[in-house]
Amino acid sequence: MHGPSYSEALENAIDRSYDINLDMLKSRNLRLDTYNDYLVGTYPPLKAMGSLNAEQLLSQVASSVDLYFHIPFCAQYCTFCHFAKEINPPPQRVERYLAALEKEMGWSEAALDGRAIETAFFGGGTPSFLTNHQLKTLFDMINTRFDLSKSEVSFELHPSLAKQADAADRVSTLLGGGANRFVLGVQTLDRNILRILNRGHGVEEVIQLVKLLNEMGADNLSLDLMYGLPEQTLRSWYDAIIGLLDLGIEKFNIFPLMFKSTDPIARQLASGRYQFAGAKERIIMHFMAEYILTSLGYRHGPIFYWTKRTQPHSVQQRRKYDSWNDNNLVPFGVGGFGYMSQCQFYNEADLDRYLSRVEAGEKPVWRGSALSKDDLMRRTVMFALRSSGVLLSRFEQEFGLSMETYFSRELETLRSAGLVSISNDGVLSLTAAGILNSGAVSLLFFVEQCT
Repeated sequence: MHGPSYSEALENAIDRSYDINLDMLKSRNLRLDTYNDYLVGTYPPLKAMGSLNAEQLLSQVASSVDLYFHIPFCAQYCTFCHFAKEINPPPQRVERYLAALEKEMGWSEAALDGRAIETAFFGGGTPSFLTNHQLKTLFDMINTRFDLSKSEVSFELHPSLAKQADAADRVSTLLGGGANRFVLGVQTLDRNILRILNRGHGVEEVIQLVKLLNEMGADNLSLDLMYGLPEQTLRSWYDAIIGLLDLGIEKFNIFPLMFKSTDPIARQLASGRYQFAGAKERIIMHFMAEYILTSLGYRHGPIFYWTKRTQPHSVQQRRKYDSWNDNNLVPFGVGGFGYMSQCQFYNEADLDRYLSRVEAGEKPVWRGSALSKDDLMRRTVMFALRSSGVLLSRFEQEFGLSMETYFSRELETLRSAGLVSISNDGVLSLTAAGILNSGAVSLLFFVEQCT
């Protein structure tokens, strides 16, 4: 695919980067340090949650729901991963976990009966770590309980699947089970960086798996790419984007490396073992990707998502960010987080505790919080700003309050810093600077006890 040259993309990105006043944003506490800039996935956040009666989650289940299935097994420990996982567990451990998943599904089966399943997402860990037989078992137990025939069913794949002799059989099982969207974690096409990240695959496996998926008719494919990786240069970032465009990829998840103190990569940053991009260079990488993709007809969806197709990047992302509080996310598995009956919650994050509680007949809720009206308003703003924005008239209709009045202090702070704008038709959206500082924007809407 013919795209902008490296020098053209770099020059444009550098020019755009001058519009981001880092010093001003830092002085107003609207710019987070790279190692503290982590995107909020739940509100209230985990640290602000307490104990929660699981039965409360079934009191006001929405008419349509989304399902999440967590598969916590991997063949290797990627240095940037912080999700619940075990490395190369014995087969009996996996079988025990699948049995627990089935038992956990039974806990909410009656409450979910008759609800439309809009999306189902299989994440991890590495869902494609499962053998073909285990995948069949997983989908059989799910399809017995839930009708996924009209759902978007997303399944995360690791490129190392291409090295398995039965890769085609596993993909066939996934397609037969109902999977109709695949997310492939690539991160980079730089072989040295893949080694540093301990990804367990090379560039060849990415190419092979994309080819296999295309041959088998799995055409709804999105690839993950990350910038700010150790030893990543502006040139290697450009080459990764162009290399994947040459494979005909039409959907991307492009996001910056985010650090958590418990991850090996955070310790590498602290020790200076590898060279990491600074704040300015990360901004340039962001604008390089934007320029390349925009020039080739891709459009920006939620802040990290790009698609060349006319339909949304995915139903899952639209539901997550734009349906506000009228959707329910039901998690199954260790470490899964969900939102049900106006409660935000997490399942047990320790696998042994998760197994013990499920096998004892409990819903394995670890921590949670029932959301007040104020919480719901803050959650709505944080999530909607990452996608199509906040329609002010919808906010007032939903909550009976003017957003511009209720959040007047926050909006004045963000508008004066150039991080948000309000369109003529009354939509509050992030600006280019706001997208780059979305973590700080979200934190501004936190109440004091959540910070």
